[in-house]
Amino acid sequence: MAAASPLSVELPALRLALRVAELGSVAAAAREGSLLPATATAAVRRLEAALGVRLFARSSRALRVTAEGEAYLQRVREALALLDLGAGELQSPLQQVRGTLRLAVSTDLGTQVMRPLLDEFLRLHPQLTLELSIGDRLADIGREPVDAAIRYGEPRNAGQILRPLLPGNRRILVASPAYLARAGVPASAADLRRHEGIALRLAGPRHRVWTVHDGHAEITLEPRVRRLVDNGLMARLWALDGLGIAFKSELDVAEDLAAGRLRRVLPSLAMPYPLVLALAPGTHLTARMRALGDFLAARLARPVRAG
Repeated sequence: MAAASPLSVELPALRLALRVAELGSVAAAAREGSLLPATATAAVRRLEAALGVRLFARSSRALRVTAEGEAYLQRVREALALLDLGAGELQSPLQQVRGTLRLAVSTDLGTQVMRPLLDEFLRLHPQLTLELSIGDRLADIGREPVDAAIRYGEPRNAGQILRPLLPGNRRILVASPAYLARAGVPASAADLRRHEGIALRLAGPRHRVWTVHDGHAEITLEPRVRRLVDNGLMARLWALDGLGIAFKSELDVAEDLAAGRLRRVLPSLAMPYPLVLALAPGTHLTARMRALGDFLAARLARPVRAG
């Protein structure tokens, strides 16, 4: 019997041959696989023809595995077990919260808000490992070694997959009681021109001009910016030190507002600043990413809001 290329051997035929050997009957294996006996017999014979070896010795009363068939089917059994194991390992991230979570988050948000939440998330899922990237430069999750980024604002890339975490978050004006006692409390947007501003330099050129909503329209604010920084944590610390008015995420300063370390300035002015989980393509399907999104959305559902 001339052997054909092993590449012509099909997995269903191999699985069928194994069951024929285990059950000792083509008819029994056919019933188990919802096949006609003639269909199963033809499949086994095509497999033997492709291999150039008789796997089964047939008689009118019995079917037995040949010596060559026994050796070959043992290898097939091992190979299929490895294939099934590999398929299971591919599927497990979609079903189990395990593996490595590679996450990017901004400095102030990461140290102030996310650090305790991520610690709690890891305690809930002991098979999970976290690789955290902290920085205020926006991570390009399509090019950098991260699976997701927790970030503020609307996405620039329309193709990104987003999971809303805190859609009602705002960017607000804050200052310390010491600064306001020294410099006075602004009564209007125009008053900000004589106040020191602490500006955050990220993407875009308009670092010294703040855009806010006053409830009716969008307006711009132009404080006298003396401190410009590319780090949100530093901007908050300068505000806490009484060195000016900062334009910060409400979530980042919630605890400072609640404790009285910072106060709202011109409370009627704010800008929508939603918090989202931006996902690399494909990662939104994993159990660990779905669990993280559910966990963070639940924990952030009732943020501290003062002023």
